[in-house]
Amino acid sequence: MGSRGDDLAMNGMTLILRSATTFAPDGSLDEDAFRAHLQRFVDTGLSVYLASGGSGEGHSLTFDELRRVYEIGVEVCKGKVLVNSNQPEQITVRETVAHAQLAADAGVDVINIYGPETRHGYVATNDEYLAYFDAVLAEVKHPVALAPNKTTGYVPPAWVIAKIANEHPQVQLVNLIYGDAYFVQLRDALDRDVDIYVHYASSLNTLKMGATGLLSSEANFIPRTFREYIDAYERNDMESLASVYAEIRRVAALIAEWRTPRWIKLAMSAFKLPGWQGGLRAPYLTPDAALVEQFRERALALGVREIEAMAA
Repeated sequence: MGSRGDDLAMNGMTLILRSATTFAPDGSLDEDAFRAHLQRFVDTGLSVYLASGGSGEGHSLTFDELRRVYEIGVEVCKGKVLVNSNQPEQITVRETVAHAQLAADAGVDVINIYGPETRHGYVATNDEYLAYFDAVLAEVKHPVALAPNKTTGYVPPAWVIAKIANEHPQVQLVNLIYGDAYFVQLRDALDRDVDIYVHYASSLNTLKMGATGLLSSEANFIPRTFREYIDAYERNDMESLASVYAEIRRVAALIAEWRTPRWIKLAMSAFKLPGWQGGLRAPYLTPDAALVEQFRERALALGVREIEAMAA
């Protein structure tokens, strides 16, 4: 559904991952490490969301740091893979528009905009959610993605997302982390083509029903494995697809003990991936050496080929 990938002359299906943000040991943004981190995804043909509130620790970034994250992402990725912003959710239209303008000025392909932030007990109603996006999209004309996501405290019904997309042509993507029932409800309520990206878990159903591509945070750790999953799907190689999917799910079971971005920085430290030295920003605590070594041993025990290659 839709053609953002075709517009960028990219071949076939893609996966968009919510990228980590790399820091130096003194806590500053490590720009060189961030370039190397993003290059791993360009090399495997995976697209990125930058500055996510979870994986990207976006809420800890200053406005100037957000600008640099977007600028570096565009520098490394633009024209090779989709490079999108995933700006931290805000509670007011004014703040949301300001963050979106920052990303648009940096040249990202698409701006992901969440609904109003849940704060101090506030949870949007359906009508408030619709009014919020009417006000935001009256000012933001850059290509936009919507992302109904329970981590923001409110999951709008599929008809609400469809109504926003139907009425605002700059909405070009919807990111779903839910199952095929929500996907079907959304697709049925849309009256124009909108790209729908779905979580990789149990994605065969939604891909066969017309989903554009996949979403994952695990690809921060094992991008080549996800590339294999996509390639196997496009070859219709079900045997390879099943084998690679099993590898991914083993990794998912391991990291489920820690929420993002904790597990991402654990993996980066355990296998010395670009940016590993800087760890996490407060309020997160950077894991100690014993936990890093434990993670490394458990990850290597999974029998995932890409992880074994990292340790070779």
